[in-house]
Parts: sequence; structure tokens; C-alpha cells
Amino acid sequence: MPRSLDLARLKQFERPAADPQPQSPPEPHMARAPEPVRMAPEPERWPSREPMRDGQISIKAPTDVIDRFRRLCKDDRRTYSDMLAILMNAYEQKG
Repeated sequence: MPRSLDLARLKQFERPAADPQPQSPPEPHMARAPEPVRMAPEPERWPSREPMRDGQISIKAPTDVIDRFRRLCKDDRRTYSDMLAILMNAYEQKG
């Protein structure tokens, strides 16, 4: 069962009324070193809303060829797509 809305808790978010007492200027202090200027941290960037442009293929091949490709990727610490791109670029350079 949903809880009832507590309107008293919402009052803490209301804007305060105009300050009835004017603020007095701060008292002068002894000479102190100026505070260093602090740079505001850069705001976090929102993730891109552009759709991912990934595709997927399925390749049928003999098990020994697939195992060789997987071993090649694992030994070089590459993803399958990275290794495929490397192999295609090498093939195009060779031609």
C-alpha cells in the first residue's frame, strides 16, 4: 500500500522569504593572505546518445581454424573485432 504524502516534509524545500534583517558588512580583519583561486571541477559529461553502431556475424569454419584464431587473439590480448581489423588491414596492404 502506498504511503500518504507528508506535506510537512515538502515545506523544507520551499524558497525562504525575503531576509527580514539586513546583513551588516563583515568586520575588517587583520591583514591576511588572499585565498587561492579555486578552479571549479569540470562537470561530468553525459554519455553519448548516439546509437552504438555494432554488428554481429557468425562464421562457420573448421574447429582448428576457430581455435587458432581464438589463440591468436588471446596471445596478443586483442578482442575478436580488433584482430579481425588487423588481419583485414594486413591483407589489404599485401595486395
